[in-house]
Amino acid sequence: MSKSLKQSIVDKLESYSLSDEQLHELESLADQAVPETVRRISIFPFAIAGAVAAFFLIFLLAPLIIESDDVRERIAMEVAKNHIKLKPLEVETSTIKGIRDYFKKLDFVPVSSTLVSQSGLELIGGRYCSLQGITAAQLRVRKPGESDVQTLYQTEYTEDVFKNMPVMEEGEDPVEIFVKGIKVKIWVEKGLLFALTELPDNSNE
Repeated sequence: MSKSLKQSIVDKLESYSLSDEQLHELESLADQAVPETVRRISIFPFAIAGAVAAFFLIFLLAPLIIESDDVRERIAMEVAKNHIKLKPLEVETSTIKGIRDYFKKLDFVPVSSTLVSQSGLELIGGRYCSLQGITAAQLRVRKPGESDVQTLYQTEYTEDVFKNMPVMEEGEDPVEIFVKGIKVKIWVEKGLLFALTELPDNSNE
């Protein structure tokens, strides 16, 4: 029986097949000459892609972290400096209503802070001020019966100015930064940015 053209081609190709010994020798030569180059070529695109992805991740996220930390430091420094060189009160009052009645030029309504109330601090008055260039109410508070006063800032929370700040309503704790021997707590509550000074020796830690 004559073979088909297809079978004749298969038989011819099989006649040129390598023996096991020849195949093993060829694989050994290939391992010595090719793999390192092939490995580098095959891995190189993935390494480049990974490096580019990491670069863009750092490029995008690092400024946010750095800016946030930088703004907090600047706020703490400004608050601490003003606390050390206190200016006279413009209004004396022990109620939030008295504060609201005086601070009519603000673009926000002063509010009572839950954190301040829980600390047992009482109002004694306030004055107009600014925080990072934003108009603010600089209030004075103290523990009942004590002479040492603490400075409490309230101003509108503008995210493009103050960046990422801890929000009490979201269960986040205030930022605590020590500047010039003073602890400054910074947080957002009821849509306002707060900053409170506290002498470390008077803290509950």
